[in-house]
Amino acid sequence: MSFLLAVFVLSITIVKQHVFASSETFLKDGVDGGDLYKMVAEMAMKIRLLEKSVGQVEELEQKVAEQGRIIEQLRDQVTKCELTSCRKVESDADIIRKNITAPHFGKTIMQPKSGFNRGRETRAGEVPEHVAFTAYLDHPLTGLMNGVVIIIPSVLLNEGAAYNVHTGIFTVPVDGTYLFTFSIVHFRPNQILAKLVVDNVGMVDAVADADGREHQSSNTAILRLHQGQNVWLKAADVEDGTLYSLAHERYCTFSGVLLYT
Repeated sequence: MSFLLAVFVLSITIVKQHVFASSETFLKDGVDGGDLYKMVAEMAMKIRLLEKSVGQVEELEQKVAEQGRIIEQLRDQVTKCELTSCRKVESDADIIRKNITAPHFGKTIMQPKSGFNRGRETRAGEVPEHVAFTAYLDHPLTGLMNGVVIIIPSVLLNEGAAYNVHTGIFTVPVDGTYLFTFSIVHFRPNQILAKLVVDNVGMVDAVADADGREHQSSNTAILRLHQGQNVWLKAADVEDGTLYSLAHERYCTFSGVLLYT
């Protein structure tokens, strides 16, 4: 753009010089003054057009420079968002790995700093008065493999904020007797087994064997648990399994409630 601007400026200079030279020539040759006036007027018009073009070029250069600054700002924002997302995914993945390999009861995990909860949240160290949650799967969950945590990401209720929507894990906030129930729907021509586990130890199972059609299965357990234990759903005896559920057809669910302490 700067090169083009220089060309325009040079053109204006040349035209002006040409007008001046032509005027002297016509005066020497005795050319009619009317013709000279007409020529000067035409040249003046060309000069104005060139000057206008130069102004437009300068305006375009300013716009291009401003757009360049905006693009750089957007790139910086995208980079920051990507770094933040990567750190969050790595943190949640590390939490899930630790729970999958937990060999015994009573092993605790850290909850991610961020999370989505509906219900009254508790302060650090505070014993919640009520503990209850219901989560549902709002999209088909594909690629399930043996031992993978079945993460149910959307909640209808999460009183006590003990269920983590990012990891799919419920962390027991207080000693007591809890009721858990879950359901799954499978539609591929093979079976999928879901296990309710406490610190990676199986409690109850549900199997969905679609055989070409949708098949739903569920199970319920009442368990005496201690603060810090972790409860989740785990896929078993499956390779490349799929659970079917939608935001408006909530077939796959996971619920828990504190009955008494």
